[in-house]
Formats: sequence, C-alpha cells, structure tokens
Amino acid sequence: MTRCIFDAFKIESLQPPYDTGIARIYYPAQYSGSANEQDTGLIPADESLAPYPVLILFHGMNTDSAGYRWLAEALAPLGIVTVTYQLVSEATYGSRAVTPGIDLEALTPEKFGTTPSAQAAQPILEMLERLNSDSLLAGKLDLTRLAFGGHSAGGTLALLNANQEWFPSLRAVFTYGAHTGVSTALGWPEETLLPFPPNLPLLLMGGEQDGCIAHSAHHYGDATPSATARIEQTFEKAVPQNDGKNTLLLLNDANHFAICTPADETCGRGYIDTPTTSHRARESIGQAICTLLKGFLCEDREAQHAYRELDNANLAHISKLVSK
Repeated sequence: MTRCIFDAFKIESLQPPYDTGIARIYYPAQYSGSANEQDTGLIPADESLAPYPVLILFHGMNTDSAGYRWLAEALAPLGIVTVTYQLVSEATYGSRAVTPGIDLEALTPEKFGTTPSAQAAQPILEMLERLNSDSLLAGKLDLTRLAFGGHSAGGTLALLNANQEWFPSLRAVFTYGAHTGVSTALGWPEETLLPFPPNLPLLLMGGEQDGCIAHSAHHYGDATPSATARIEQTFEKAVPQNDGKNTLLLLNDANHFAICTPADETCGRGYIDTPTTSHRARESIGQAICTLLKGFLCEDREAQHAYRELDNANLAHISKLVSK
C-alpha cells in the first residue's frame, strides 16, 4: 500500500509565519496487521523496495497538492518516494497564496543562473536528510537519486532549477502545463525562452485544451493566445538534443488541470481553463511519468527503452510526440 508521513521545513529567506512549509512524504508500505500498526496508524516501509529514490513535486500556484496524490500512489509501487508540500506566501494584488516558493529576484536577467529560484528545494532536501536519520523512513531514502517534477508555475521551477551544480543528485525532470518563458515584468525581452540544461532526461507535457496558458500568453509578449505554442517553442528552442531522452508529449483532450484529481474549483484559476470531459488523458500522463522515472530514476534499462518508444505505448489522446 501507499502511505505518507508529514513533516515541515523552514525557508530562512522568508519572514514568519510564511517561512514554514508542510510536506507529505509518500512511500511504499507493508501492512502486517500488528497491534502497533492498528493502534498508531504507522505502517512500516516496504523493505523489499528500499532504498527509495525521491521525487520532489512542485505544485502550481494556488493549487492544492492533494490533487497530485494519485501520481504518488502510482509511483510508490515502483519504489519511488514522492514529496509534495504546501507553502503559503505573500502574493501579488495584496493577497496570500499557496505557491511553490519562487524567488523572483533569481529569475531576473541580472541574477538568473547564479542561484536557485526554487526556494523550497534545498530545505526539502535537508528535511529528507533528517528523516533518513530519524523517522519511519530512516535508512530507506536514496538521496543520491533525485527527480524534479512540476505542474504549471511549479513545472517552470522544475525546468529552471534542473541544475546539477546546484542539485548533484538530479537524474530526471518532468513537467505538465509549463514552459521556460519568462515574464516581461521581470525585465526580459518579449518571447524570451530560458534554456534547459543538457544531459538530464526531460518529459515536457501539455494539453491542447490548456486555457490557462492561452489566457496568460500576454505576460510573455505573445501576440496570439495558444494552449501549446510556448511549450512547443520551449522544446524546439530551449531543450537540447539528448539521444532521445528528451520528449515532448501533447494530449489533444487535456486541459491545464488534467494532471490534478479531484478537480478543485475553490482555488486556482480553473475558471479560465477549457472544460474537458475525458479522464483518459490523466492515465497517459501517469503512464509516461512512471516510464520516465522507472527508467532514469530507478535505473531500469527496459523502462529506458520503453520511454524512448512511448509512441508505441498506446497512450490515449496523443496529438504530438517528439523526442530528441
């Protein structure tokens, strides 16, 4: 079964009370029915799959990380631990929001590339080191095998922080509904695309019905709203050749929140998204992510081959699949 433990981390650069993140760490568990398990709710880790590589999943703006639990439950049987989190921060328009933790100064032309813009990444890794010493998961985490994943703004963080000089254990990256375009408000010229580094395998995904990206195009200087143009341009212009390990996957019946289940209409900007009726797109998203991470995070050669052959995997609703 998949279980989770809860923990917290501090971001020293932020001011209290907005300097504390709450994390859920999902892991593969082995229930024995012991009296202690029944009394405490603490289920031991499945020793047969340990040590576990780790995925840090950066969520979208004002998006409840519970919407990605289905993915953590799909990855746990592969022996992969998934970390999701919530961080409340001061946001624009005088409001507070759930954010993935974005250091906007680190994304300016003067600072980009000198320091991570993902404020939560290093504190989460430090939290995991502590849990690997003293917790239900002590000795079970392989922190030398790390992946970044992300959705929307969190996906952009995953892309722009995929730097092995900052995070030497990083093995793979995936995103959904994200690109490397940066806002002109940060001082960048219109239509700027920041680069993704060489060597790291990348799965870049999007939906043809992504209303959120289409309605946000003006922030990047795009004259014509499009659901996928920025994602495609990122793959074509900002992502290097990598022996077929970098893949663009677009789904024709998926919107911006296709990766989130259940849909949460109480927060976020789902009201500008395009309604869809298909649930099979999420199955394809999950299958592609599991194949990528089983291959390059779990070091499974058969899965690496399967990842390069995704076009033969009977994924539903594919509109475009390109590798390089």
